[in-house]
Amino acid sequence: MSNISQKRRIILKTALASGAVGAAMSAGLAYTNPVTKSKNAWPKKAFNARSIDDALLELTGNSTIIPSPKKILIKAPTIAENGVAHITVKSSIPDTESISIFIPNNTSPLVANFKLTPSVINTIITRIKIESSGEIIAIIKANNKLYSAMTKMRLTVAK
Repeated sequence: MSNISQKRRIILKTALASGAVGAAMSAGLAYTNPVTKSKNAWPKKAFNARSIDDALLELTGNSTIIPSPKKILIKAPTIAENGVAHITVKSSIPDTESISIFIPNNTSPLVANFKLTPSVINTIITRIKIESSGEIIAIIKANNKLYSAMTKMRLTVAK
């Protein structure tokens, strides 16, 4: 292969790669959040909290929750084999800022916290680990208020 062909391939690959990154950033799929560069980006105290109230105070500064089962959909299996399950949480509450998932029976009740931007659909899909049978609680933060919905999941261990 000639030297000109090799240079042409390198230029094309670089152009395609930078175009893909630019398209992803403009679509809101990838972004740089200035907060993530600070040492306080990871809410360590919230994830280490032993109660939902303590975790919420660390995350939001508020622990007053408005039950809203009709505005929050939690799609989860009724049985988590070996304690692992895929769940979906969808919020129909306008201006959803974050979605947090709590499992009160876990040693650390906060299992996930997603901060959303206005350009993101208010749905998250994730995999969770439960330590024992019980409730799964989704808490949505929107307009400086907290909303919640709950479902139950049973733990089974395969032998």
